[in-house]
Amino acid sequence: MAITPNTTFSAGTILTAAQMNRLPWGVMAYASATANQTGITTQTDLTGLSVTFTANSTRIYRTTLYIRYLEQLTATGYSQLFITDGSNVEKQRGVWRIDTGYGVQGILTVIESGLSGSVTRKGRGATDAGSMTIQAGSTAPAQIFVEDIGQA
Repeated sequence: MAITPNTTFSAGTILTAAQMNRLPWGVMAYASATANQTGITTQTDLTGLSVTFTANSTRIYRTTLYIRYLEQLTATGYSQLFITDGSNVEKQRGVWRIDTGYGVQGILTVIESGLSGSVTRKGRGATDAGSMTIQAGSTAPAQIFVEDIGQA
């Protein structure tokens, strides 16, 4: 008796190859940064936060960018984080209004399907006033990762 992945398994059931292919395949790419990046003004790549993986057009992918602490340094403004492709085409954006000297935790996620071949995803940052910093350390790194979350 064949069943779908979201059905309760019981003794004697058989998990088929087609059902296994519907399950998530897990982490496809991961990168982290353990040093602060300061003086960010215009949109720029976040150091160390770029990944490339081989995508399959029949899969769904979730890219997550995690920044432990995003601080507005010299003026109150709108701090922004982006997930982009390798050509800096925006896939997701997060915007936070932050007072001078304060910060927030930044987490962005984008879910995509229909991707194929070599795919790059990058973390980028910008602010509209003054400058901002991305804080990262060995015990709390900034991270970007891509997960295969299932069949499209």
